[in-house]
Amino acid sequence: MLQELIMSCRVIFLILFLFSCQKNKEKEEASKEASQTNTEVGITKVELRPFALQMQANGIIKAQQQSQLFFKATGEIEHLYTHNAATVQAGQTLAVLDNRQAVIAILQAQEQIKKAGLALNKLLIEYGGNDLDTLSIKPRFLENIKIQSGFYEAQTALKNARLQFDNSILKAPYGGIVANLKTKEHNQASLSEAFCTILANKNIAVEASILESELAVVALGQSAKIMPLAMNNQIYQGQVYEINPQVSPQGLVAIKVKILNPDNKLLDGMNARLVIEKTMGKQLVIPKSAVVDRGGRKVVFTVENGLAKWHYVVIAHENENSVSISEGLKASEVIITSGNLNLGHDAKVEIKKD
Repeated sequence: MLQELIMSCRVIFLILFLFSCQKNKEKEEASKEASQTNTEVGITKVELRPFALQMQANGIIKAQQQSQLFFKATGEIEHLYTHNAATVQAGQTLAVLDNRQAVIAILQAQEQIKKAGLALNKLLIEYGGNDLDTLSIKPRFLENIKIQSGFYEAQTALKNARLQFDNSILKAPYGGIVANLKTKEHNQASLSEAFCTILANKNIAVEASILESELAVVALGQSAKIMPLAMNNQIYQGQVYEINPQVSPQGLVAIKVKILNPDNKLLDGMNARLVIEKTMGKQLVIPKSAVVDRGGRKVVFTVENGLAKWHYVVIAHENENSVSISEGLKASEVIITSGNLNLGHDAKVEIKKD
């Protein structure tokens, strides 16, 4: 019985011993595998400086002012003065219907105005006024004779005829680009189907959704970079101008970033990548290339007397090119930025010459 107890104690001691050595196992194995041949590496120093924290999101480019235009009258499209992708100015005529009947109606209303004017002048004299002088009688009498002469009725007819004429002409309400134009000359205009869409190409923004946790990086007026996916290496400058004050059930917040200097290359509905930066206080900053994975942990190698030294690090923040370190390194330490993928602890290294 005593012998079995002694054996059990030995087994437990062996397990505890193996467990205590587990933390340094990777470093020891890497040291054994370190080549005796010097590995050429690139280096830099750990910097203590402000760090640009980045938030990235995918979004859609949208014209913030866009309108579907409809004719207010039916008829045949007699003239078409625009086309898809055309740039138009506010008030510019886009299309005209066959408006000959409206022109005739205007002429008839104008004739009716003349006849009513003659009848009005005749009644004016009968009421004791002077010829062609509407101020020569009392206002209440003048009102009566305008009604009796049909003058008001003729004015209404003229206004209606001019309105019908105006409805036969479609104009741009503001400057922009024509889109979704499908009809052609001599087709019938539709009251239910849009003639075209006008996109205000000077007022374009990226609409995106970000995580609730990323709100700390985003603020109104903040600068941003916009990179349309269809344009390689093309970067537009933007500014956050709207943050929707509500979090969706999925934990997302809608934001809009205005593109400051848009051009005609940007199309409504394009996909784009959005990068927003926020400068933080001084951090220990190193290039991303200095960080390698070892057994699921982040490792950075420093250089000491020609040897690579292994350091576990904790990454606080990261952006496209750099990371900030909260644990594991000190300012001004020399770290390895290239040639570090297969390095081990105490591996001999040789610094690359510029």
